[in-house]
Amino acid sequence: MIIISTNNDHVVHGQRNPESPVTSWRKLNVNMTDNCALCHQRLGEPLAKQVKEWQGSIHAWRGVFCDTCHGGDPTSTILTVAMGEQNGFKDAPLPESIPEDCGRCHPESLASFYESAHGELFEANEFEPGCVTCHNSHDVSVVSMDLISMSAACGECHNQDYIDEVRSPLINTDTRINQLYEKIIAMPGDKPNEPYLRNRLIRVRKQFRQLAHYLANNTIVSKRQKIDRELDYIDFMLDFDDSTVEDK
Repeated sequence: MIIISTNNDHVVHGQRNPESPVTSWRKLNVNMTDNCALCHQRLGEPLAKQVKEWQGSIHAWRGVFCDTCHGGDPTSTILTVAMGEQNGFKDAPLPESIPEDCGRCHPESLASFYESAHGELFEANEFEPGCVTCHNSHDVSVVSMDLISMSAACGECHNQDYIDEVRSPLINTDTRINQLYEKIIAMPGDKPNEPYLRNRLIRVRKQFRQLAHYLANNTIVSKRQKIDRELDYIDFMLDFDDSTVEDK
């Protein structure tokens, strides 16, 4: 079972707005049944399509279920319980609430979004572009450099020159992170530093993925310096040969 805590005073026509928080869910020590997906699949299109998109997403892979964003009780097969407001169910979030909704799990991304040109234009431009403009809603994909390209959502609003300007200060660092990850994975099993360096790299990769939100070359380069220093340290530790250190 999954329990959602909400404040129904902020529910407007069954939809979530910026003042209607859904707090983090907590797992109970009982078997989990995801009846949301089962029921929606049986109802056919377009609901079945949403399930298929979610099943192929990074959210599904990370264990983020329907109720994390929509509330409700996924263990119940009774409509008024599964989709009852008493269990925190909300329909699709209102456009203006989407960044805050996503930001409850992605606070660093929310902060970088509000510092960007996208965040500055969000309210004035009828709440576009938002998180789902670039990342989609149900079929959320793994963050990669492929999201910054003409074939992605960027190309719908920006030309190739601007996309290249945003992409150029990121591509070398992205390549370096991937190379360091491969080096860490290839470390011999008797190396005690492997978990330590892997965790540091995962943390810095998460920080790096926020940079594209800033959308300005000079801001990205400035904020990338701290990340580059951390990568220098990880690279040094990977090449460090402790066998050359004499025991004192």
